[in-house]
Amino acid sequence: MKMADWQIAFAAWKVEHRAKLQKERRAAILAKLTDLGYHEVDFPRWDPEVNKAEALTEEEWERIRSAVVAAAKSKEDGRIADEARRREMERSRALTPLWNQVVAAASGTRAVYTAEKVACSDFDEFLTFAPIAALMAADTDGIPAQTLDPLRPGALQFVIQLRRRHLVGLRNILDGLPLDHIDEEEWSSLTDEETIAKLDTIAAHITKAGNAFWYPNRKQVDWYPSDYLASRQIDLSMLSPVESLSPGLVAKLLEIIGKDTNTDSAVVTSTCSGRDVVLYRCVRCDERVAPYLTFNQMVLHFLERKVWFGKASEAREKKLTESSRSKDPIWDSTLFNDHDWNLEGAIMVLDDSRKKERIRDLQIRFAATYGNDPSDRVGGVFTTPGYNKSTNQAPQRPTRRICRLCPEGFSPKPMFLATLKIHIQHIHCKEANVEEDTAVFDLSRDVVPANPYGNRFMILNYLFVRLEWLNVMWSQTDRKVSSTQNTKAEINIAHRRAH
Repeated sequence: MKMADWQIAFAAWKVEHRAKLQKERRAAILAKLTDLGYHEVDFPRWDPEVNKAEALTEEEWERIRSAVVAAAKSKEDGRIADEARRREMERSRALTPLWNQVVAAASGTRAVYTAEKVACSDFDEFLTFAPIAALMAADTDGIPAQTLDPLRPGALQFVIQLRRRHLVGLRNILDGLPLDHIDEEEWSSLTDEETIAKLDTIAAHITKAGNAFWYPNRKQVDWYPSDYLASRQIDLSMLSPVESLSPGLVAKLLEIIGKDTNTDSAVVTSTCSGRDVVLYRCVRCDERVAPYLTFNQMVLHFLERKVWFGKASEAREKKLTESSRSKDPIWDSTLFNDHDWNLEGAIMVLDDSRKKERIRDLQIRFAATYGNDPSDRVGGVFTTPGYNKSTNQAPQRPTRRICRLCPEGFSPKPMFLATLKIHIQHIHCKEANVEEDTAVFDLSRDVVPANPYGNRFMILNYLFVRLEWLNVMWSQTDRKVSSTQNTKAEINIAHRRAH
């Protein structure tokens, strides 16, 4: 036999021998674990100690026993937990038809769910109902349907109480009462049918346009009774009635789009999958900057303008009073709330495709003017000696401006002059004078303008402006270096040609 053939045969024998040792070792370890009460499915087949190509002696077993038993125990615990979760899901699925049936019964005229759909997140609260919790804790495979029939009356009462607690809580918010206030005399004498009918009436009243709710965490407006219970695990103590902020706003918006304020208003705010998101344009904004917003965003848009105008008006009166007491000329500035929804005229519109295309082209052309006005590019004298010895001038860099007609701290965010002119025209009712009415924004000098989303945006905007300036600096430096290198290269070529 040639040496090469012998080497190939020996390598094959080593592989077979190694596989044989591993198989015998796994079988021996499995037998040990079986004697200890573990199931074959929990065998840690891929554990490094199990897969060694060595015979299992008693000494070796004692050395690896604790590690192998721990691996088997971990697999057993995971398998048991998975089986428990599977059985829990089976029991939950068995309870779903009962849940949907009692929800439909308790929701009266507002029932919108079928027996095939799980209704909202309140199902988790339904699982805490004592008889249901006992069935869930039984750890059985499923729940027989005949077991649920005796529970139906109690389950219906539980869901009615859920709905009552939620709707009465919303009504208490509107009435200025404690959230958990319930007048038991109002309900004690009512039958289930009468209670459901009364809850329908409360839901209809709450869903009226003036009774929308403001949710500060999401900065949006919602109509919480629009579903059968519609609590969606929302903390009611976080809500406040929109009516206190915007009397008549939501009603007017709904009137514009032809929605009856006594019907389910949530249809105009839904962004659920399967429904088209309708966008409306604010008519009170200049067409060149008018945003397209959802119904909820439009409400928020007008609310933010209202809050800003109220605070800015207070600051204006304070500054006017202070200036009247000084020897300096009296400071005065017109403030006009162009987003007052009580004024005559449309406040929003649903544009067709042709109108949207025209607005889009108008806004694209307007955006192209950003930073092109001479007042949008500012230079200055460098304080660093020797940077540019010929002129010692800073290159022109893009910058933003703020409105000097607004009270200090209430100017809109720093912007280019083209957009700031629109602000001055709409809010201060005059044509902008660049020198008198605007100023270059300097974060180290100016009060950061009030911003409903906080000051981080302003800081980021300032950093963005600084980065633009640095880009100009770097580009000019690169051109100088490149020009110097080219000049040196030309000198070297001419020198070589001369020699």
